[in-house]
Amino acid sequence: MSAWRIFLDELRAALTDRGVVIIILGGSILYALFYPLPYQAQVATGLPVVVVDQDASASSRELIRRAAAVEEIRIIGVIAEPREAEALVREMRAAGILQIPPDFERDILRRQPVQVGAFGNAAFMVLYSQVVTGMVNAVQSFSADIVRQRQLEEGRADLFADTLAEPLAADLHELFNPDGGYANYVVPAVLILILQQTFLIGIGMMGAGRREQGLRRPARLIDLLASGAAYLLLLVLLLGFYLLVVYEVFGFPRYGRVIEVYWLLLPFFLAVIFLGQALGQLFRSRETAMQVMMLLSLPAIFLAGFAWPSEIMPAPLVWLGQLIPSTPGIDGFIRVYQMGASLDEARPAQIHLWLLAGAYLALAWGTARIGPRAAVS
Repeated sequence: MSAWRIFLDELRAALTDRGVVIIILGGSILYALFYPLPYQAQVATGLPVVVVDQDASASSRELIRRAAAVEEIRIIGVIAEPREAEALVREMRAAGILQIPPDFERDILRRQPVQVGAFGNAAFMVLYSQVVTGMVNAVQSFSADIVRQRQLEEGRADLFADTLAEPLAADLHELFNPDGGYANYVVPAVLILILQQTFLIGIGMMGAGRREQGLRRPARLIDLLASGAAYLLLLVLLLGFYLLVVYEVFGFPRYGRVIEVYWLLLPFFLAVIFLGQALGQLFRSRETAMQVMMLLSLPAIFLAGFAWPSEIMPAPLVWLGQLIPSTPGIDGFIRVYQMGASLDEARPAQIHLWLLAGAYLALAWGTARIGPRAAVS
């Protein structure tokens, strides 16, 4: 059978198999469109905070006013009892507590150190970061005004008093993430992971399905490449949908060129296809292939190094992650498309992907030649 005929047969089989179509096309498209929706706000703002005001003075009311003006938090109440505030956090009615101590105003007037409590619900790290940031910003703004007022009372000029009140100022810039948003951080990486996992499941189901029917694809290398070309075509089309539609709909930042992304991810596509073909030889049923490959999705997320930095992972897990195509694939994709790096700058990731593609091609060819002697039921 000619390579062209094998390519057409594989493409037809994949597109007429309802289960594979749901996984590869339905899963890839639906996940890409619905996964970003919860993160449309990008940055959490207006998070509920309760104030424990144990001083009830003009100074404490001014601090509360400053906190209410911060965009990260929203003051939902002012009470005097700390335990009542803790209960509100446990009930998820508040995400944080701003605690103003007794004698707050008196200590300020006496120029004694004052400590304001900023408590955030650290069980939810994204909320915790925003809540604490908002409360700290309010306290720092109030503190700077106190210092400025003291300097003016001592006869300092306005400009000099401002400098003493805030001797250092940070000029913050969110590089490659203009909104500083969570969606801009997590979704681009997850899109690459979606492509990998849906195709590993779909290709694995196709291979297991043939074994259920007692069929075997000829073990020639050219036949393996021809059948893989059918999935390569689908991957190319879906990546185009991601880059030209999903990115446009959700407004994710992009600084690279589409053609460079395709060239970078070509070995990623091949590695995923060949790994799927190799794994498809290990299962006797489509259901087993789907279940096992879905179970591997979560480890692939954490081993990729974007949910948790690889620099602080145990070395064996880092090495294991290097065997998964999505690990260098995500790294290279983020560098080129989101950070605007050149292909030369992303060359280590591309070389890594080509090595994986070659290794998994050899593995797929070897398992095809060995035949269905050993498999997972």
